[in-house]
Amino acid sequence: MFEKPRREAPSIGLTPLIDIVFILLIFVVLAANFDRVKGLKVALPQASNTQAPEKKILAITVTKEGKLMYEDKTLSKSQLLPKLKELRKKHSILLLRADNKVALQHAVYVLDQASSAGFESVSIAANRPSK
Repeated sequence: MFEKPRREAPSIGLTPLIDIVFILLIFVVLAANFDRVKGLKVALPQASNTQAPEKKILAITVTKEGKLMYEDKTLSKSQLLPKLKELRKKHSILLLRADNKVALQHAVYVLDQASSAGFESVSIAANRPSK
């Protein structure tokens, strides 16, 4: 006389699952990029108009003593241009991370070498001033 109501099998929506996977992927990519750029501790100068780093950025650091660093390796001035030419194949933008106490000549030298190596864009890292 009475029929039992048929239960539908629960289903998982595929669209929300894909959205979550893409969000996690973006998070991992951004976290890996920021970790690479923050390798060395330098006191960056302040600027009111700063932007987050983009992909394919090569970070060169100039310490307050004037040492040139790529990742955790020290480069001499004679090694800089060949290294920049080699890394130019993988990176399109150079990010110069110079300590705010470094002599301007050191930063200008890196910018000149980057231009000679063929970098189209060179950015200088800075911190936003605290309010």
